[in-house]
Amino acid sequence: MTWMKRSALIIITAASTIVAAGGGCPAVSEPDLKKSLRELTSDKYEGRLTGSGGGAVTESYLEKRFSALGLEKIMEKEGFRQSFSFTAGVKIGEGNSLSFMTNGETVCELSPEKDFMPASFSEDCEIRGAEIVFAGFGIRSREPARNDYEGIEAKDKVVIVLRDGPDGDDPKSQWAPFYSSRYKASAAKELGAKALLLVSTDEKGDVLPAMKRGAAAGSAQIPVVSLKLSFLKKLLEVEEIPISEGSGLKELKPFAVKNVSATMNIKLKREKASASNIVGLLPATVKTADTIVVGAHWDHLGRGIEGSLAGKFGEIHRGADDNASGTAGVLELARVFSLEKSRKKNLLFVCFAGEEIGALGSGHFVKNIPPGAGSIVAMINLDMIGRLGEKVVVDGTGTAKEWKDILERANAEKLDMSTHEDGYGASDHSSFYAKNIPVLFFFTGAHADYHLPSDTADKINYPGEAKVLRLVRKTILEIMNMDGRPTYAATEGNAGKGRASFSVYVGTVPDFTEEGKGFKIMSVRAGSPAEKAGLKGGDLLISLGGKAIANIYDYTYALQEFRPGDEAEAVVIREGSEVKVRIVFGARKAAE
Repeated sequence: MTWMKRSALIIITAASTIVAAGGGCPAVSEPDLKKSLRELTSDKYEGRLTGSGGGAVTESYLEKRFSALGLEKIMEKEGFRQSFSFTAGVKIGEGNSLSFMTNGETVCELSPEKDFMPASFSEDCEIRGAEIVFAGFGIRSREPARNDYEGIEAKDKVVIVLRDGPDGDDPKSQWAPFYSSRYKASAAKELGAKALLLVSTDEKGDVLPAMKRGAAAGSAQIPVVSLKLSFLKKLLEVEEIPISEGSGLKELKPFAVKNVSATMNIKLKREKASASNIVGLLPATVKTADTIVVGAHWDHLGRGIEGSLAGKFGEIHRGADDNASGTAGVLELARVFSLEKSRKKNLLFVCFAGEEIGALGSGHFVKNIPPGAGSIVAMINLDMIGRLGEKVVVDGTGTAKEWKDILERANAEKLDMSTHEDGYGASDHSSFYAKNIPVLFFFTGAHADYHLPSDTADKINYPGEAKVLRLVRKTILEIMNMDGRPTYAATEGNAGKGRASFSVYVGTVPDFTEEGKGFKIMSVRAGSPAEKAGLKGGDLLISLGGKAIANIYDYTYALQEFRPGDEAEAVVIREGSEVKVRIVFGARKAAE
């Protein structure tokens, strides 16, 4: 953003924001808020999935509302819309083939979807007469030590590997971290292989995996194909390589195929879709380049996509709290601030698309800030603000040195605030903080209806959301009236770091509104390892596997020490007393 050095912009984004003012100032209207929220959760929006028909209806509705509120269009050609395209899904295309040849003659020709299936993360290819190598389970590891490519040359070859590992699919195996198809593809690509063929070792369970069609499938940058075990056995017959009954395949050593070559065409149809951020400007009443962005993501899960916690897909996920609450809040804030007689900074209201599939909209926005936006000096994000209980969570309080004082002055109603300094998190404000823009993120906490069809408008705490919006409104007023711009600050230990990854599944829902020593559990998922262990909503986890737990980060790091099937003691505080339980960790579902 060096081209904007001389100007400042404040961006406020939110999925739900309601503001109420006192002393003759424009006030938040609870009936208006409720009307907007119930509209956004009605049947015609079909869960507001980005790129869907329901998503298009949502964008049109927000456009009309921005226009009616008197906001200005700053996109030269698109009006209120800032459009972008993305991969919405992957399907098998036309012309896929896979065959094996010997002495120039085809000895085995396979049919797509019947005999072989490309992975959704496969790269397209046209390969003719490529040499083949077999590389066991495709594992290359320093600790524990194993190299299934030892003695063979994979460069420019088609590599065949077995699924899972030497211990089958045992989640307690030391080889469990190497089971995933993506890992095996990465190892083959690193060695320069032309393609990877995956084969099951289980004749009874020799079923081709279904193609995953999620928007975030991504490419492994190498062709990846699953084929049935019977074709590997035919190859071994041609090569005159005997295998014993039972576990004979697991004992096969890596070898180069001498008599057979592979020819394959892989063509996937990557379905593109488009979506739009809805952007509207409320200019300052004095001349300034400084702008505050007020935003929220308008999208949700439609009728169920990856990320839904429903047992089956097809039912509308209305997303009342996530994030119709934020979107309705942005609309209400726009209405309230349009009535203010004095605005010393511009306000840019943004409803983002694609948050639920990877913060696509906010990521696109910060890379393509509209020229008419000015210079962004701060971003306010509203996401899930409709379930106020005892506390409102405010993240990003360490991203500008003025934030804590501003929030204290703005909190006229003395709401109990749970503040956290970090500017990164699982919502759109992270995109802005990554660009060194101070952020504040307002959130009223997780709940048992998260990412379920049961997140409905009748469960919204409308008076509570209005309180949150009054706090947000006063915070914005404080930023608008301050001399100069907020002073950006880096939060310790987080800049440039991604989310830690781990493979185990527990099933706890965190309560972010609770502070103090421990990890507060909001609820536990039905049928999860947490429920089976006897953990309950309201428990305060203070120890896991002998490790002290002081916060959610300690909990995350502790989980990385375990593998699916491991067992550990957990200590919780329940109704003032220590309770000890034993958790058997489950496995997260593999991508493919």
